[in-house]
Amino acid sequence: MSGYSMFVIIIINFILQSTVFQHFRIGGILPNTALIIVVSISILSGRKKGVTAGIIAGILQDIFFSKAIGINILIYSFLGYLIGGLESRLFKDNYITPLILMILSTFFYHGIYFVLMHFLRHRVDYISILRTVIFTESIYNSIVGILIYRIFFNRVYGYK
Repeated sequence: MSGYSMFVIIIINFILQSTVFQHFRIGGILPNTALIIVVSISILSGRKKGVTAGIIAGILQDIFFSKAIGINILIYSFLGYLIGGLESRLFKDNYITPLILMILSTFFYHGIYFVLMHFLRHRVDYISILRTVIFTESIYNSIVGILIYRIFFNRVYGYK
């Protein structure tokens, strides 16, 4: 995947996530498709493209949705770095691997996000968020994530 096509995919995802995907909420929860794309690119392309995807997706989310600039950039690029580092050791055609990584990444994302927001003096109700948001979003991300991963795996990367 070229850098240009990755950029276009992330931009299209951002537009869809902030418009069309808003109608697919379950219990007020929306899947984090930016996270899903960063994880998928990291698994399939490695550390360098994973970090790049994380930076691009993080910049867009921080500018338009975040209370503090830099948090999403940090989290997404770090996830791209960690998962991309495992790229050579992962079985890319096995859908269990991305499923587990989507769930773990969702927990990691929210854990780091709320710790950083706490240090920035934003009020955070961890237990309520864990119960209502993180569990639901991790299931939603894993289901949507497998579909997106399959599209990346088959169509974008040309694996069979």
